[in-house]
Amino acid sequence: MTNNKGFTLIETIVAASLLMVIITTLIPAANLLMSERKAMEQKYTIVNELHSKLQSSLWNNRHPSNFVKEIDGTKATFSFATERDLLKGCVTWTNAQKREDEFCLYGYPYK
Repeated sequence: MTNNKGFTLIETIVAASLLMVIITTLIPAANLLMSERKAMEQKYTIVNELHSKLQSSLWNNRHPSNFVKEIDGTKATFSFATERDLLKGCVTWTNAQKREDEFCLYGYPYK
């Protein structure tokens, strides 16, 4: 009687192919998650800057002019307009996924 306590070649090939399938599935998912995280960090930073500019404009009761500012290597365009009693501030930029993104905030001027 022979001693067969090791893996056969077929079992090793099957295990290696399963490992490769798992790896080829996880790498693109990890890249997508990192890209999404970078886009969310950009959005947080840019929206925070918009909030800061809008807040100071509301407290000082002055209408800010439109401007372009580079934030963390991303060019963001800030625009402000009055809609009814509200001051509307919007920012547009190209995010980390090369998509055009826009975010707007509204506020009542301080009286």
